[in-house]
Amino acid sequence: MDTSVYDKHATLYLEYIDRELRLTDSYINLLPSTFVDCLGDQIVNAHVCDLCCGEGYLGRYLLTRGACEVVGIDTSAALIEEAKRRSGVSELSYRVDDAQELRLVPDSSFDVVVSQLAMMDVADHRKLFAAVRRVLVPGGPFVFSLLHPCFKGRPYHVKTAPEYIFDEGGKPVAVTVRRYASEGFFNSGGDGIRGRMGSYHRKFSTYINDLIAAGFTVERLEEPLSRADATRAELFAEVPTVLVVAARAT
Repeated sequence: MDTSVYDKHATLYLEYIDRELRLTDSYINLLPSTFVDCLGDQIVNAHVCDLCCGEGYLGRYLLTRGACEVVGIDTSAALIEEAKRRSGVSELSYRVDDAQELRLVPDSSFDVVVSQLAMMDVADHRKLFAAVRRVLVPGGPFVFSLLHPCFKGRPYHVKTAPEYIFDEGGKPVAVTVRRYASEGFFNSGGDGIRGRMGSYHRKFSTYINDLIAAGFTVERLEEPLSRADATRAELFAEVPTVLVVAARAT
């Protein structure tokens, strides 16, 4: 997906993030602490790259948990400008760069790389993995989250192949999985982020195998559950919508 798409829909993205940040139990609020759990003491005094940082909420959180510096990188100039506006401290800095290349980042520049809910927006995840491996110090951790490729990030269409199965009262009681093996770009056809910007679907095994091939060892997987959406609370308490992968550069 090209840069103009992110800049074009920056307002939509920011409205969504701010709405989710107001919900205590949303996965937007739950995931930063999951990152810290995966990193443990490695976050203390670390130089961190917040890759595909958006408006920067993950980086701001990691700074409060012991990181000594966070550099946010995103392909969207509009989101980088908003991240700068929201930062307010010298330990946070931001730059526009392609996560698939990281042309502005020297080799072995960061102790830690994190990426929050962005992998399904990246056209070439293999190139991103290779770029992350290059800019990480040897043995450095790479923790990233994405919409769960089995339950949330799989292809669907709001009209022809709805995302949920509903009961007679209109309450969602199950997710639908009509397509999983077919990888590639899809558009949900709705008016949300996946309808406006689309998404790249890949199998769970594709992500893990390509991560290993890029020079990483997978150390931990997490599937946080959320009850923030009142209409889907019961379903989301059983079916994870996000996946967190913690790996280490070998």
